[in-house]
Amino acid sequence: MKNNNNMLSIIIVTWNTAQITLKCLKTINKYLKDTIDYEIIVVDNNSSDNTKTVIANYHQYPHRVIARNEETKQSRWNLKYIKNPDNFGFAKANNIGVKQAVGDYLLFLNSDMELIDDSLIKMLDYFKKDETIGIIGPQFLNIDKTPQASIFPPQTILNAFKEFWLGQKNAYSKHNPPTNKISQVFAISGGALLIRQKLFKKIGGWNEKYHFYFEDLDMSRAINKLGYKVFFYPFCKVIHRHGASGKALADPQNQWRRLINGSIKYHGCFKNYILYLIIKSSQVCQKYLKK
Repeated sequence: MKNNNNMLSIIIVTWNTAQITLKCLKTINKYLKDTIDYEIIVVDNNSSDNTKTVIANYHQYPHRVIARNEETKQSRWNLKYIKNPDNFGFAKANNIGVKQAVGDYLLFLNSDMELIDDSLIKMLDYFKKDETIGIIGPQFLNIDKTPQASIFPPQTILNAFKEFWLGQKNAYSKHNPPTNKISQVFAISGGALLIRQKLFKKIGGWNEKYHFYFEDLDMSRAINKLGYKVFFYPFCKVIHRHGASGKALADPQNQWRRLINGSIKYHGCFKNYILYLIIKSSQVCQKYLKK
């Protein structure tokens, strides 16, 4: 499949989030039409709701515009829908989507994301000008437009100790940078992540040993190891309805248990156990001191 140097391929994995995915598509179309050439690839992880019907109906709506022909200045609809036979998880589903992508630039976007303006174009332009940047991501916002954490510092035992025992804020946990500046970071959330397709293929794509969670940390680590930079671009802001797909997998009190498998794969058994002891013992100690 021949790539298009001027096209952005937006890949959205969805699972039982029909209306949320539809809202995501509508905001993409609203703010990106008549600006850049792009395609949208929706990868459905075997949803049991009406996702397929909702996407099909939206696709057929006559006024929906996704990309434009520079020669004729006429817009055209360009959406691909892929229905997986099972829930393959985040990493594998995204890799399946990339196989259909023709753009030189890939934007992985969660189905629970919403654009609020056309600032994504500014982030793409910034990214194109610097070949040393491996991946770049925007500022996440909660539904009420307040900032939402989306970057990670190095996930080391020392950093965990600094945060949970020495009180050094943001040494280990996901957070926002302290200043409103474009900055190099260790890792960014995979909820909205921009990468060149050639680099994506060089690192072997998303690591499919992860089903859900820690794929973004793994990718950022791979990018860093190759000598590329990971950047946070706060001048592009997107709303993130955090955990929309995962809510059906566990009740609120047990959502944290879903992280265990990915954490062991990312850190290894021994390091994961040490990190657990550091964090758990700190929580127990703090609970005891409050009594």
